[in-house]
Amino acid sequence: MEINQLSSLVIKFETADMVGAPFSHQILLKMQFAGQGIGVDFQIAYIDREDLSEEEILEEGFSLNDDYSWKGQIDNAWLEPIKEILKKTPNKFNHKALEEEMNFFEIEVNQQSAGNPINQTDWEYFLQELIQAIYETSQKEAPFHLEYRRIDKDKNVKNFELNLYYAKRQAEGINSIGKTDSKPITWAQANAIIQQVFIGEFIPDAALKNEPKHTGKYISVGDGYWYEFTKSLKRPNGNKGYLTELEKTFDPWVD
Repeated sequence: MEINQLSSLVIKFETADMVGAPFSHQILLKMQFAGQGIGVDFQIAYIDREDLSEEEILEEGFSLNDDYSWKGQIDNAWLEPIKEILKKTPNKFNHKALEEEMNFFEIEVNQQSAGNPINQTDWEYFLQELIQAIYETSQKEAPFHLEYRRIDKDKNVKNFELNLYYAKRQAEGINSIGKTDSKPITWAQANAIIQQVFIGEFIPDAALKNEPKHTGKYISVGDGYWYEFTKSLKRPNGNKGYLTELEKTFDPWVD
């Protein structure tokens, strides 16, 4: 999609019909491009909860009011990535009817071109990044923090920390226990790691609440648990090499 001058972008999203409450939600994100920063008007509303009890909502890890709205500005570091995904978006929109398992997704550019982008999957991931930038900027959430720890048979401990600052679209890698030596890591590298990690199956009931002390490989993703490879972090169905590949991804950062 060729855009000579980007002045506004509106993104509308709604979870698929097959996604039930309390997970089902709608998102409206309006963006303005003028002056310093990117103007944002963001709203997320959780829907179809009328028939759920308070206990059912809380049991799924939600609160009784998860709706959120915010107006402000996000950093101009997001301007070029927004232009880049627009360039990769075909001018022709998708006009196929929505099926039960499909999310509703629509973009409107410069108050003119509007519709469902053919590269919807790319847009959905990008929208999640933008939302994290909004949450950090508005101080609703802290920057994302991931930690990988390998404890060898000789009790030698190797550690790698990954911090993603969505507000500034920056990444930081820190290796070794008690050290602050940063390893250069790009935003693209950091995102590739995050995407790879969250393919796995995380089992909180089998995870450690305290820092690991025994031989093994562990990962923490900021939820208060340490997940041990093969025990509380398992490969997804159909991906036999997941854990091996994950080890290959992290070990160079700690060795």
